[in-house]
Amino acid sequence: MIRPFVRNILAILLAGVLIGTTSTALFSQDRSFAYTYQSNILPKGSMDLELTNTLRTGKEGEYSPFEFGRILDQRIEFEVGLSDNLQTAFYFNASSSAFALEGGPGIEHDLDVSFSNEWKWKLSDPSVDAIGSALYGELTVSADEIELEGKVILDKRFGDELVALNLIGEYELESEFEAEESEVETEAETPVEIDLSYMHFFSPSFGIGLEARNHNKITEDEGWEHSALFAGPVIFVVHDRIFGILTALPQIANLHKTDTAPGNLVLDDHEKVELRLLVGISL
Repeated sequence: MIRPFVRNILAILLAGVLIGTTSTALFSQDRSFAYTYQSNILPKGSMDLELTNTLRTGKEGEYSPFEFGRILDQRIEFEVGLSDNLQTAFYFNASSSAFALEGGPGIEHDLDVSFSNEWKWKLSDPSVDAIGSALYGELTVSADEIELEGKVILDKRFGDELVALNLIGEYELESEFEAEESEVETEAETPVEIDLSYMHFFSPSFGIGLEARNHNKITEDEGWEHSALFAGPVIFVVHDRIFGILTALPQIANLHKTDTAPGNLVLDDHEKVELRLLVGISL
């Protein structure tokens, strides 16, 4: 299943590269990376529709309670520029998972849906000012979870080179049913993440680079549980009013080993590989 999925994505992007290297982007959009955000915003009145698919696979391994695990995350985003420095977006999110615990009854399936609202406020421009900057806030609500996410976005464009850094903090409240206690408990988490990315543009409509993510899980009960590092290549392609971004992020290491996460990789909360394809169109 995974290899045909990857081959199809690469075939689509290869075709886009061949077209994109001979065309010029004819519209404004604010994304060149699949995970790392930039300070750019859409012009006032401009609108984008973005579709994001993320395949996360590989949960079996050292210290993992799983024999099998695969998750497909999907987001549909409608984004609109409100002014020269402000934009907002609305998301519908769906996440389907299949997993099997060691000694369990077999593969179990789950489906979660949620709604998100994003706001991004541009403070400075990466092409004109010494550094580009923006503040980002996002609220996500589902049946059993509320999540607040904030980002400090920094980036800089040097000719054909682009560097972007995101400092991310989250506050999550999740309700779970405890069978032994026969009651619902609410658990708070405050994950912290650092995203760092680089891209070289071979033309205005085609770029290749690297993305890196460092996700740190922090909970009320256990404190700082782990620090998972992901890094891998990213491809950016534009043709006419459509753009595509593909990133492959294998998990490289667990930078903070604890009794909760003693392994070289974190395979209970994360997976060995993440593949993300984002396709957007300017409306």
